[in-house]
Amino acid sequence: MTCHTRAPFTSCLPLALLLAACPAPEADDSTDGTGSDGGGSSTVAVDGTGPDGTGSTTAATDDGVDSSTGESPGDDALELLERLPGLWIAPVTSTTSVGDFPIMAMDMRPADDRTIFSRVDLDAGNNLRFAFTVEEVDGAPTLIFRNGGYFLGILRDTRTALMEHDPEAETWRFCAIAGGCGYVEALVDLSGDQLDMTAWVMGRPHMHWVGMLAEERPLDGPFPYDETPGSTDDPFPAMPTLRVTLSWADPLPEPTEAWIILSTTDCGLVPGSCSPSRFLRGTAETGATSIELTLDQIHAGDYRGNAVLDRNGNLGGTLFPDNGDLVSIPNQAVTVADMGESSASISLLVEL
Repeated sequence: MTCHTRAPFTSCLPLALLLAACPAPEADDSTDGTGSDGGGSSTVAVDGTGPDGTGSTTAATDDGVDSSTGESPGDDALELLERLPGLWIAPVTSTTSVGDFPIMAMDMRPADDRTIFSRVDLDAGNNLRFAFTVEEVDGAPTLIFRNGGYFLGILRDTRTALMEHDPEAETWRFCAIAGGCGYVEALVDLSGDQLDMTAWVMGRPHMHWVGMLAEERPLDGPFPYDETPGSTDDPFPAMPTLRVTLSWADPLPEPTEAWIILSTTDCGLVPGSCSPSRFLRGTAETGATSIELTLDQIHAGDYRGNAVLDRNGNLGGTLFPDNGDLVSIPNQAVTVADMGESSASISLLVEL
């Protein structure tokens, strides 16, 4: 199922995530929580037939990266870094299911002077993150697409390197550094306000996501701001954390899911009234009158916070409260500092 829509509150489900819950080369696993893949490498034979059926051929080096041209990414290839910033929203289709995500909202912004980063969470054990940056591969600056996250408590982080760029078609083709095209291949197709991302794992279709631009995120000048390439064993850039305490008056009669939804524009009480930038759910236990939710790797800035105690357990399909749910007063001010941990407290006062 593919749903192309700008409306962030949609019931096109189930969502599933990509690239992280499948087997990976040993060096590609990361378990230290930093997101570093350790820079491992392996050799993969490529048979010259791309997943798109074009019959394209890639010369794989020992670390799986195409070295047939020996060229650094040009300005047209790096154009992707300037065009990605924005809030992109859509469902996703995938062969790797880790549960229902109500929407895949990727708030792509700079995390440092050379990295565009985004992350979506369902709960503390399931999330997905994208990063586009420039790193040195085989002595040359190379455009890198990283993705992974925690899936069922298992951390994955896959680095893929730019292999081909077609400026007329506005496509960028990436293959895994550790494992090559035979392990992971990803195609980014960026046309206007549509971001089409497709991935294959071990030659099999794995993910298709067509994100629509819901909000722009203007850059402060040409990007990357720092053209010095990073290293393929660098962790993700350090980013702020937000700790949110949700509270209510009456003890819960049973375990109940509670949600925090953050946006950069005001939300109303109708579907599609705003675009979620980040959201997270947690389960409050029987007798609880509060819950603490932590959003890691969040972009700094001002947000509107809306909280929901999902008494009938269906918010995961819509991100929209309904009869019987307990909600906060809409659009509570939440500010995330440039670095370190920020905190916010939101009271849930209104029963629908």
